[in-house]
Amino acid sequence: MTPPHRTTARTLVVLALVALTTGSAAARTLPDASQAKVPRLVFPVVGKAVYFDDFGAPRGQGGHQGNDIMTTWRSPAVAAEAGTVKFHTTSARAGCMLYLHGKSGTTYLYIHLNNDRTKKNDNTGKCVAGTAYWKGLKNGARVEAGQPIGYNGNSGDADQAGYHLHFEVHPGDGAAVSPFRYLRKARKLLFAVQPGADFTAALRGSVVRADAVERSLTLMVDRVQSWPGGLRVTDVKRQVRLAVPPDAVITDPLGVLIASAQLAALEQGQSAIAWTARAQGTLAAALGVPLTLTAERLELLR
Repeated sequence: MTPPHRTTARTLVVLALVALTTGSAAARTLPDASQAKVPRLVFPVVGKAVYFDDFGAPRGQGGHQGNDIMTTWRSPAVAAEAGTVKFHTTSARAGCMLYLHGKSGTTYLYIHLNNDRTKKNDNTGKCVAGTAYWKGLKNGARVEAGQPIGYNGNSGDADQAGYHLHFEVHPGDGAAVSPFRYLRKARKLLFAVQPGADFTAALRGSVVRADAVERSLTLMVDRVQSWPGGLRVTDVKRQVRLAVPPDAVITDPLGVLIASAQLAALEQGQSAIAWTARAQGTLAAALGVPLTLTAERLELLR
């Protein structure tokens, strides 16, 4: 270590002037991290999500640095944008936590991920893949936007606060800003899929419109269940337009086959379940982009 040197008063004045000059230049040239551009996000929770702008609300350790998204036990937490994940397991307050370093330069914090093995809030699980982090996910892995990265819970000091995700947004890897406006504009997934892996899904709802020319069916979807995993998502309340090929199997409430050519005869408001054809997991499929999902079988209900 080099010993400190003496500095005269004249030298201090010169150094101060230099500091002022370079500081002003830096202020003009260095970007403010809080002004860095945050892309349109994928909503970080799949399924039930209730939130409001509680950023800055008083907490025991200071102002709240994110938004709490109330959800259900072990609901999927997904990547808000493509990037790299880092596990963090040493904070008693945060519990099981994950950093997502997004491609845009924005860092996202996922806090209070699951540490329970059962719905009894047993706190017996560890901050590991399969409990807190998505099964098979590795620390340092690169992930795609919408890819499942964790299971929501109430670890850390949220043990009695209900299941929720504390979600933070740090533009330019700088200070936290309110996620609220980004969450309101975020794209919500119908269900979670592993990118590149095959999946199928069952969409339950009611007929909005059937188009025999386009070979499509629009459902007002209430519930979704997807495989592998059998994950159920309730309270969806979204219209989804599916492709219906000529060889799709359609049955009436009695289980009688209906000719696929009679697609246009389906009644508006008719309850139905659409079973999708096996397909490769993509963000477009998980978002339910029109005509991305194909109905292999349609079961009309009473």
